[in-house]
Amino acid sequence: MSPKEPHPHHRFFKNFERVLNFTDCVFSFCITLMVLSLTVPVIAKSNVTTELTISLINEWPTFLIYTISFIIIGTWWMNHHQIFQHIYKADRILLCLNLLFLFCITLIPFQTSLIIQYPESPVAVIFYALTQAFAGVIFSALWYYATKDRRFSDPDLSQATVHYFIMRELLISLVFLISIGIALYNTHIAELSWIFIGILIWWVGKHFYKEMLPIEDQTD
Repeated sequence: MSPKEPHPHHRFFKNFERVLNFTDCVFSFCITLMVLSLTVPVIAKSNVTTELTISLINEWPTFLIYTISFIIIGTWWMNHHQIFQHIYKADRILLCLNLLFLFCITLIPFQTSLIIQYPESPVAVIFYALTQAFAGVIFSALWYYATKDRRFSDPDLSQATVHYFIMRELLISLVFLISIGIALYNTHIAELSWIFIGILIWWVGKHFYKEMLPIEDQTD
């Protein structure tokens, strides 16, 4: 399939690598900033030997949500890296979609701190889940826009690959949306359900990505 000729009013930006560099910087900053949500236990020096271990064990909910958020940011970064191997230029609309996606990413450190501060609040968990569900929708829209008529992507990109990435991101959104209902009954189970994202991607990859896509489209 040959790429469709761009509309006269389309303005493609030069130095496309700046988009990727900027995105990587945002991801790096967010994943670093998130560690500030962890606090060192305040213990009297005379009691450190006896109380530090207990204090760290009691902080397991904090470490859990931090680990989950780390996995979520890492998963989004890997997904972004994977689809942008097929995209080689951008216009203003694509840049705006990418920025809107990054907006959702930059909220993760704040949302992680919010859940740590209010671990039993369904509102904090629902806010997190809604934002990341929206991120999945925006990411799918970005990919669809980039690959439509192959104007921004590899001209020989298979339609199966296009469908796979759209399905994958929407499934991630679905996991977060389902967790909203769970959060109304138990916030910790809702948070644990987000780990299902990694299992879901592995399952989709095993049963679709590795079996149905052309070998040349199975990027690392």
